[in-house]
Amino acid sequence: MIRALTIAATLLAALVFGAEIPLVRLFNVLQSLSVAVSIMIAAVLVRLNRGMPSLDWKNISANERAQLTERILEITREYIAIVAIYSAFLIVIIFLTAVGKDDVQKLLPPSVQWLSAAAIGGGAVLCIARMAYVIWRDLDIVKLQKHLGSSSVTLGL
Repeated sequence: MIRALTIAATLLAALVFGAEIPLVRLFNVLQSLSVAVSIMIAAVLVRLNRGMPSLDWKNISANERAQLTERILEITREYIAIVAIYSAFLIVIIFLTAVGKDDVQKLLPPSVQWLSAAAIGGGAVLCIARMAYVIWRDLDIVKLQKHLGSSSVTLGL
C-alpha cells in the first residue's frame, strides 16, 4: 500500500511539474534542492553507520537474534538503495546546474525539457517519501529492540 502511494505521488508530481513548471524556472531552486538532497544522503549514511544495536546478546534467544539481525540486514539493503536513488537524483541536478539555464533552453528540445522538469518534480517527491520511509523503518527497529529488551527483562534473563 505504501509503495503504491509513493509511486502514485511520484508520478503525479512528475506530471504536474512537467506540465506546469518550465524547466528554466526550476533553475531558481536547483541549488537549494541539491543541498536538501545532500543532507538526506548524509542522514541515510549516518543510519547506515549505526550498525547493530547494543543489546545484551546472551540474554536474547537464538531465534530473536536471527530475527533482529535479518531485519538489520534488510534495512541496510533498503538504505543502500535509497542512497543510490538520492545520488542519481543529485547527479541530475548537478548536471542541469552545470549545463546552465541558457544552454538548456538553446540545446534541449521541448520534450527533453518537459521530461527533465518532470524528473525533478518526481525525484523531489520520491526523495521526501524515501526519507519518511527511513524514519518509519528506524521506528520499526527501535520497537523491535524494545520488545527484545523487554522480553529479556520479563524473562528474568
